[in-house]
Amino acid sequence: MVEQRDDAAWVALKLQADDACLVPLWRSRSLLLREATGTLAVYLAAHELPVDQLLQPPTLLGTDDKRTYFAVSVSDAQREQILALHPEAEFADLRIASIEMDAKHAGILAYAKALHYWQHRHHFCGTCGNPNRLGSAGHRLICSNEECARETYPRIDPAIIVLVTQGDACLLGRNPNWPPRRFSTLAGFVEPGESLEDAVAREVYEEAGIRLSGIRYVSSQPWPFPASAMCGFYAEAEDRRVRLSDELVEARWFTPTELAAAVRDDAVRLSPRVSISFRLLADWFRQQGGGDLESISRRYRARP
Repeated sequence: MVEQRDDAAWVALKLQADDACLVPLWRSRSLLLREATGTLAVYLAAHELPVDQLLQPPTLLGTDDKRTYFAVSVSDAQREQILALHPEAEFADLRIASIEMDAKHAGILAYAKALHYWQHRHHFCGTCGNPNRLGSAGHRLICSNEECARETYPRIDPAIIVLVTQGDACLLGRNPNWPPRRFSTLAGFVEPGESLEDAVAREVYEEAGIRLSGIRYVSSQPWPFPASAMCGFYAEAEDRRVRLSDELVEARWFTPTELAAAVRDDAVRLSPRVSISFRLLADWFRQQGGGDLESISRRYRARP
């Protein structure tokens, strides 16, 4: 869809088409419908939110060959109108709700949220301070001062996330701002001038006082909450001596047997299953002979 972003006539035509789907965002919250089988994305037809009533031009997200998706920001008054049309839906935090959503539609909403965040954080030019205007169907910001005309594009913050292991055990930590019993892999943002591997070694040492003897890249995941890309790693610790920083209130080593028991007893609550943190942990758990961690976590998932 990149080639269509600057084709104003094509964008206008798609907005009026029967297959247009508007993805509404109110205060960075997405329109969702909670059902017994999971959470559904709620899209609006073009006539439910006319273009001439929008706060700003819609942002083109893309097409799935059946429908074309546009992200739109809504006001408080428009929120009430939308909820009147969809009384069973609600505007809710996507990060929490995406746990029980279809991956495709969670991805569409996450994409909309990330672009929405970027647009609303850059209302003004960073060079001269004049207002920016949207271009390229929402994927470019252009300074309204013709003498400046600075262009700004969406950016992401690179971050690392790592499962540290030593022998038959893995290390999980708990942040002081998390709910009780929530444990996860260690993570942090990449600093200027660092490689991803340097960031892994620094973050683990800063948070837990552990030196690493091996670092291996595994995979990555977009994490638009609000604007990160998570790069996942495995790393081997030199030993199991932990020295906590103020970023962690607790850090524990778990064998697969100990982790399974802790999840069953609700002594440990893991990251959402859609997260790369859970995937790193689940793959290690299976490779160590522990079985299917997702099934265990789903079965013994703690109620809020």
